[in-house]
Amino acid sequence: LDVVGLAAEVADYSGGAGSYRMESYFGRLSASYKNRYLLTATLRTDGSSKFAKAYRWGWFPSVSLGWNISNEPFMESAEGVDLKFRISYGKTGNQEGIGNYAYQPKLSAGYNYGNESGFAVSDFGNEQLTWEKADQFDIGFDMGFFDDRLTFIIDAYLKNTTDLLYSMPVHGTTGRTSMLTNIGSMQNKGIEFTVGGSLDFGPVHWDSNFNISTNRNQVTSLLGDNEPVSIGSNRILQVGKSIGTFWLFQQDGIYQYDAEVPKPQYDQGVRAGDVKWHDSDGDGVIEDSDRIAMGSSDPKFFGGWNNTFSWKGLSLNVFFTYMYGNQTYLGQGLNFTRTGYTRSTILEYNEKAWSGPGSTNTYPRIINGSSWNQKNSDMLLQDGSFIRLRALTLAYNLPRKALDKMKMKGFRIYLQGDNLFLLTKYPGWDPEVSANLDPRFFGVDNLSVPQPRTYTFGVNLTF
Repeated sequence: LDVVGLAAEVADYSGGAGSYRMESYFGRLSASYKNRYLLTATLRTDGSSKFAKAYRWGWFPSVSLGWNISNEPFMESAEGVDLKFRISYGKTGNQEGIGNYAYQPKLSAGYNYGNESGFAVSDFGNEQLTWEKADQFDIGFDMGFFDDRLTFIIDAYLKNTTDLLYSMPVHGTTGRTSMLTNIGSMQNKGIEFTVGGSLDFGPVHWDSNFNISTNRNQVTSLLGDNEPVSIGSNRILQVGKSIGTFWLFQQDGIYQYDAEVPKPQYDQGVRAGDVKWHDSDGDGVIEDSDRIAMGSSDPKFFGGWNNTFSWKGLSLNVFFTYMYGNQTYLGQGLNFTRTGYTRSTILEYNEKAWSGPGSTNTYPRIINGSSWNQKNSDMLLQDGSFIRLRALTLAYNLPRKALDKMKMKGFRIYLQGDNLFLLTKYPGWDPEVSANLDPRFFGVDNLSVPQPRTYTFGVNLTF
C-alpha cells in the first residue's frame, strides 16, 4: 500500500487505507383486523466483509402483536378507557467496534530498525469471528383512564446476547496481548413503569409524568471453561456477575501490632498501622488472585419525574432524575489517600490516620515510600445513588390577543436553570460523571469535570 506509515524515517506522521462492504435485504409484513388485532413481521439479512465468508451472513427476524382491547365490543360501555396489550420478539446483530479486516491476520509497518522499514504481526485474526447477536422479548400494557388524564405504561423485557465481540486477553509470550473473538453471552432483563397524570386545580393545570426502571445484567457464559476475564485495572467479566462488576482487594482492617503481620508480608516491610488485605487463599501473600468480585456500577433502579404547572400564560417546569444502588469508584483516590505523599491528600485520611494500637481500624498509618496501602480496593468504592434537579424552567407566553396586535404567531420568554440541586452521599464531585461511558468501565470517577450548573435566559419569537 502507498501510505505514509510505510516510510522508515518519517516521524510524527501516519497513514492508512481501508474499506469494507455491507449487503442487506429486508422484508416486512403488516396486518390489521378491525383495528383490534395488529401484526407486524420483518425479516432482515446482512452480510459484512468484516467476517470470513463462512460466517459473513446473519439473519435477523422480528415479530410483534398488538391488541387494542378498547375496540372490543365488551368495552363499549367503558367510556374514557383506553387499553392496549403488546408483545414482541426480535433478533438484532452487531458488528460495530471491530476493524474492517477483523478476521484476517495482519502485518503492520512502523516496526523500524536501523533506519530500515520494519513489519511485524499486529493481529492474529480469527476466521471463526461472527456477528454478535441479541434476542429480545418484550411484553407491555398501556392503560388510559378519564380520556387519558391518567395513564399507566408497563413494559417487561428479556434480552439474551450471544457471541459477544471482545478482545480477549492472551499470554504476552504469543507476541500480542489480546485476540478478537466471540467471547461469550450475557442477559439483560428488566421492568419499566410510567405513570402520567393531567389535573386541574381551579385555574392551575398540572401535568406530571413519573417513571422508574430496573435492569438486571449478568454474564451467562465465557469462552472456554468460563474462567473470569480481567479487564482494565479494576473490573472483571465473570459468569453470574454483571458486566459492570468491580474486581478489587478487600480491606479487612488495620494491623494493630507487628506480631499480627504474616511473615511474607513482614518481609516486604508491612508493619503495624498498614492495611490488612483479605487473603483469599490464606498463603500470606497478597496478589491479584486475592481480589474479589464485588459491587457494580449498575443501579438497582433509576428514573425521572417531570412536572409542568400552568396558569394562564405562565408555566413552571420541574424535572428530577434519580438513581439508586449504583456504586462509583473514586479512581484518583489512590493518590488522595496516600498520606505522607508530597501531593494533596484527603484531610480525613490524615486526621484519622492510625497512630497506635486501637486508634483506628479503617485509616492506615502515615508513611512515605510504601505503596502497600494504595491498592485498587473497596476502600474507594462509594455509594453513587443520587437525586438531581435536572432542570427548572419558568416561562411566559403572550396571549393570543396581544400576539394579533403585534402581528406575531408566538412570543415566549423564559428563564432556565440546569443541575441546580444534587442530593447524594458520594464524597466526590459528581456521582454521575464517569471517565469512560463503556458499560465495562462506567462508574469510575477520575476527577472528570462535573456537570456544570447553568442559567439560561431566552426569548422565542415566531412570525
